[in-house]
Formats: sequence, structure tokens, C-alpha cells
Amino acid sequence: MPSKEINPNKAIRRLFLHEKPFMLLKIIASNDGSAYSAMVAKRIDCSYTYIIKLIKKMTELGIITAEGNSHKKLLKLTYSGKRIYKLISDI
Repeated sequence: MPSKEINPNKAIRRLFLHEKPFMLLKIIASNDGSAYSAMVAKRIDCSYTYIIKLIKKMTELGIITAEGNSHKKLLKLTYSGKRIYKLISDI
């Protein structure tokens, strides 16, 4: 079965058409560029499972980095993540 290629531009557009992904970036940016996944889930008021899925997708796209174990991940914006956050914030 052929592997499915990911178009980064299309994936980013689809990802940020929703409020929660933007809120994830906003919380990370407002916490000196880093935050923990459980804290983000609580502040956004959504499930931890959903946040983990967003983190995985954003990590694959090079928007954030996630370090730590499964329950305590330190999230940081990459250079691209900072640029994306600034662009979306300016809209």
C-alpha cells in the first residue's frame, strides 16, 4: 500500500480552521514559550486526549516540540510555530 504524502500547507490550513489549535499555540506563547499538556487541556477546557492528538499533529508539522513523559509533556513553539502564531494573531 503506498504511503500517503502530507501536504504541509493543506494540513496547516485544516488544522487552524478550528479554535482549539489556535488556543493551544496562544497558551504556549503566553507562558514564556512553553507549557505543559495537562495545563493546556484544563485552560482550553477540552479533553486531554484531544490535546495529545493536537500535540502529535503539530509536532509532525514542526510547529511545536514536546518533551517529557506521556503525562507531563513540556510544549515549546518552534521558530515556525512562533511565526504561525504571530500571523494568525494578526488576523
